[in-house]
Amino acid sequence: MKRTIGLLFVLLTLNTITMGQKKELKGFELIREGEKINVSAEKLWEIIGPGFGDAYVWATTVDHSTTSGKAEFEGATCSARSCDLSASGFDKIEEKITKYNVQDRSFAYDVTEGLPGFVASASNDWTVISVGHNQSKLIMKADFRVQGFMGSIMKGMMEKKMDKLLAVVLNDLKVYAETGMPSESKQARIKELAKKNNAA
Repeated sequence: MKRTIGLLFVLLTLNTITMGQKKELKGFELIREGEKINVSAEKLWEIIGPGFGDAYVWATTVDHSTTSGKAEFEGATCSARSCDLSASGFDKIEEKITKYNVQDRSFAYDVTEGLPGFVASASNDWTVISVGHNQSKLIMKADFRVQGFMGSIMKGMMEKKMDKLLAVVLNDLKVYAETGMPSESKQARIKELAKKNNAA
């Protein structure tokens, strides 16, 4: 009898643990290498590393950005960033730096607030590489995990949309780094925002 009770207790405990375990989240990873940019790796790094908080200056998808928090990594200027976005499905997000390496010219961040309910997590890893004299490239690795029924439905659509957005960001950066001016798409977005502000 005691053995039977003991066995039942073990089975119930295992069942409870199994039920409490989270299912592995599905999602996707995008790795994109931008076109060759005709500036040194050092100059490109200055724009995206130390200039982490100024993404709104050149990125079409970022209408405004500000930094906050004491830097937790050597060389970083902050620990977090807030962004007002123009990307469909996203509005305002908070990002936290999870890696920052001046020597490798790389940093990574997690989105901590502002994700749609079906997105469990989102992270980005950026690395600048030198490809020649006054020539460089940016490698972006984005990882998104989705959850729930909506997540399984929206995953494919979201992957395609994010792939397009990364392409826009890479082009924005190339144009800005090489010319010091925003890309055509960023300039169009600036004009659009100006019209909205004037109409308000």
